[in-house]
Amino acid sequence: MPRISIVMKVWNALEHVNLCLTTLLQNTTCEFELIIINNGSCKAAQEYLRGVALDDPRIRLIENEINMGPARANLQGVAVAAENMICLIDSDVLVPHGWLTRLVDIFEADKTIKILTPMKFSETNRHPVSAASSREVWLKTKCEYAKLTPLEQFRIFSHGLSIDEFDAAFCAANSTGLTRLKCPPVFSSSCCALLDADFIRQSGGVADAMFVRYGAEDVDLCWRVGTQGGIVAKTSSVYVHHFHNSSLISNGADSGALLHTANLLLYRKWKTEILRLVKNEVNQGKNLDTILSSYYIFQPLFDDTPFRDDLREAFPSLEVPEFVKWRYSQE
Repeated sequence: MPRISIVMKVWNALEHVNLCLTTLLQNTTCEFELIIINNGSCKAAQEYLRGVALDDPRIRLIENEINMGPARANLQGVAVAAENMICLIDSDVLVPHGWLTRLVDIFEADKTIKILTPMKFSETNRHPVSAASSREVWLKTKCEYAKLTPLEQFRIFSHGLSIDEFDAAFCAANSTGLTRLKCPPVFSSSCCALLDADFIRQSGGVADAMFVRYGAEDVDLCWRVGTQGGIVAKTSSVYVHHFHNSSLISNGADSGALLHTANLLLYRKWKTEILRLVKNEVNQGKNLDTILSSYYIFQPLFDDTPFRDDLREAFPSLEVPEFVKWRYSQE
């Protein structure tokens, strides 16, 4: 089993950070180093992280006086990582026992995979206890029990199961195996992602520093890896619980405005490739509405960028819709 460099960025949300670190240090069964980037957190979080780093020799702490954004924080962490196999993880992720060992086993068995991600709550993943999708159940839980602790919220979401028990139940309910993604336009979140660092460096690095705020840097990473011939894949053998946007909520950030800016940057960078992808599918005889609703990323790009107008210019003979809604069952 190779040694892994885990890179975690922290921007306040101390309750989530504490829970994440507790489960990570207890449930990671392979050898690792943990590089924590304190991205301009408050004094309480700073003191907590310094204490954790002093108590555990596997932890290396990097401190930024101000928030440099997730892309630059990941660049900092990867730059000092000792290992070629790197795991990016957000500081509001709950991990089950043996999570990283299972990911590494799959990663090592298929050398074409350059990014591997576990399952998380989503529209496409069933909740093992409820009839609704796991995303619907989690968002309802998070809204109705916003004042509870992160662990209490998770216990309600999991119907009282521990993270280990829920991991087993979730994997059994969603046993799709290994899914190779079509990147672009598909992507996978980097809230928990195992990477081949050498290949990532050859593909332009773990992040493009142009994404100075929050959002889209993981989309860009997956697309760069895909266009360079690497495989981005998801496995159904591990479930991690991502509380999602905890840092933004903790710091009172306007996530909508941040994502709007990020989508504009993403579209400007990838406009030619995106239009080429749509043109190829149109030329294959596919309906434009079907193409646009088949991929999750097209909905936010339609809302936040000139994508709609560019399609009308590129396809003057076709009727381009005013709005796009992702139909996840098609992806």
